[in-house]
Amino acid sequence: MTDSTSLDPKWGQPDGTHDPWVLAHFQALETDVLITTAPKAGTTWMQQILYQMRSGGDPDFDNIDAVVPWLELPRKNKSWQQVLDDYDTLPRPRLFKTHCTAEQTPGIGTASIILTVRDPRDCCVSFYYHLMNMTDEARKTSGHLRPASFAAHVDDWLEFAAWYRNVKSWWPYRDHEKVMLLRYKDLKRDLAAGIDQIAVFLGWGLKPEQKSKVLEYSSFNWMKAHDEKFSGQTESGKPSFKPGGFIRRGKVGAYKDLLTPELEKKILDRAHSELEPLCLRFLGIES
Repeated sequence: MTDSTSLDPKWGQPDGTHDPWVLAHFQALETDVLITTAPKAGTTWMQQILYQMRSGGDPDFDNIDAVVPWLELPRKNKSWQQVLDDYDTLPRPRLFKTHCTAEQTPGIGTASIILTVRDPRDCCVSFYYHLMNMTDEARKTSGHLRPASFAAHVDDWLEFAAWYRNVKSWWPYRDHEKVMLLRYKDLKRDLAAGIDQIAVFLGWGLKPEQKSKVLEYSSFNWMKAHDEKFSGQTESGKPSFKPGGFIRRGKVGAYKDLLTPELEKKILDRAHSELEPLCLRFLGIES
C-alpha cells in the first residue's frame, strides 16, 4: 500500500471511516452524483432519494451502502485499488456519499454535487443519539467512544467541528453550476418540490408514477419501518446499530428537547464566529 506521506496532506489521514488513497485516486465521471453533507445533516435520506429517483422506485435493495456507497469508507480485506475497481462496476449514473469538505472532495466541476445543510443544533443532538445507539463493536471499528454525558458530547462535537468545516468549505460553491445546496428543513416541509428541483438540476426525467414511488420510499415512515436497510453492518456482518436505532426521528427543531440554553449558545457562538452573515441567514440561525 502506498505510504500516506506520499499523498497530498489535503486527503487526510487513514482511520476507520476514511481512506485517503481512495479519495486521491478517484476519477469522477460527468454523470456521477456526490452527496457531500456533514454527519447527520440528511445524508442517508439523500442517498435514498437519489437511489429511488435513479431506479424509478425500488424497495427491494439490501442496504443503501451497496447502491450508494460511502466514497472514502475503507472496505474489509480490500485495497484502495480494489475499492476503486468495484466503483467502476457500479450502474450509471454512479451515486456516492461523502462527509468530506470541499477541499477534500474529488471531482468538483466534473461530478454533480448535492449538499443538504441542517441546523447545527439538530445535527449535534442527532449525532449524540447516533453514538448512543451504535453497538460497541461498531463504535470500536469507527473509532468512536460512547459519550460520558450529553454535555461532554457537545464539547467533543464542537472540538471535532465536522459540521463547521463542511458548511464553511462548501458555502463558496453555492452558485456553482454543478453544485446544489438544499436545506434539510425545506425537504422536510415539501419533499415533492425538492425532488422536482433535484430532477431539474441533474437533468433526470421522472414520470408521475415514478415520483410517487420515490416519495413513498423516501418518506420517514417507510425508512423507519425498514431501518435495517440503512443502518449498516460491522466487519463481522452484525448490525452496527441497535434495532430501530438508526432512523430515529428526523425532526426539525428536535434539539429543543435536550439542549440547554448554555449548550445551545456554545453551538451558535461557534457558527457566528466561523460563518458569514449570509450563510447564517440561509441556515436560519442569524440571531
